[in-house]
Amino acid sequence: LAVDDMSFSVPKGSFFSLLGPSGCGKTTTLRMTSGFEWPDAGEIRIAGQNVRNVAAYSRPTNMVFQRWALFPHMTVSQNVAFGLEVDRRPRDEIRKRVSQALELVDLLPFADRKPRQLSGGQMQRVALARALVKQPKVLLMDEPLGALDLKLRMQMQLELKRIQREVGTTFIYVTHDQGEAMTMSDQIAVMNKGKIEQLDTPQTIYDRPATRFVASFIGNTNLLPVEIVEIGGPTAKVRLGNLEFFARVGTTTTARTGIVSIRYERIRLGAEAAQRDTKARALIKDAIFSGSAILYVANLDGSDIELTIEAPHDGTSAPIAKGSVVDIGWDGGATTLFADE
Repeated sequence: LAVDDMSFSVPKGSFFSLLGPSGCGKTTTLRMTSGFEWPDAGEIRIAGQNVRNVAAYSRPTNMVFQRWALFPHMTVSQNVAFGLEVDRRPRDEIRKRVSQALELVDLLPFADRKPRQLSGGQMQRVALARALVKQPKVLLMDEPLGALDLKLRMQMQLELKRIQREVGTTFIYVTHDQGEAMTMSDQIAVMNKGKIEQLDTPQTIYDRPATRFVASFIGNTNLLPVEIVEIGGPTAKVRLGNLEFFARVGTTTTARTGIVSIRYERIRLGAEAAQRDTKARALIKDAIFSGSAILYVANLDGSDIELTIEAPHDGTSAPIAKGSVVDIGWDGGATTLFADE
């Protein structure tokens, strides 16, 4: 079972991402939308029209693949023009639309080059122009940046968002990279085992995860076993070792134990900890430098409960030494309680 009784709507003109681990059903969902796979039940509607039984070449969609699929013997302009020529569009119209598409992706000066003369990022932009030149109602993208290096991938994320805003076409984007989805998307559907666990804006998904899976898959978080003292509406009182504090309720439970999520960067150190709702002491076991931040591995004072804390690195102060005991703190809004699975 690849996609399990799933239903959702994509707003017209938005950038929508299907996000999840390998094997969760996101590519199958995209392929059903494009017509490369046929669903066993249900409907697929594009602009109100049910296209479930419509062949892929007759749907108002186009797809950009991870490996570009450019014709190596054709020039950039010939690659972009290919779909219009198959549709037997007038020659003047083809020239005009190809020029517009290449200008949109900043490749007009490269129109006469062959794909082998381009970089990976340029080839990806040719593939994008070729898909957009036919003016589809929905552009489908299956991990199109996966073959690029990190720096180029980040540049292309911004380019894709710019292009989507300029053309106003609905983009449906499949990725397992949470950073890509968070950077570009208006809405994200987080998938797991063929189902959507949460569909919302990137900020809501990050700040208010609906399930334990979403909390762990989006961003970096501490998942800590706690005792549930009491639950009252949207908040619960929980106990972590000897420490009691309030957490937002993500999933309700009648059990006496649960799991609390606390994101690395929401835990404060030193003087900042004194201003937080929950305060404690912690023993620094390790410090890991990662460029813009320092990750501290720490134990709650007097216990074996381990936390990871992310502190920004401004270059003006040395990391806290291993073996130091420091103040830590966090606010109730930074924590979410989930049922103990």
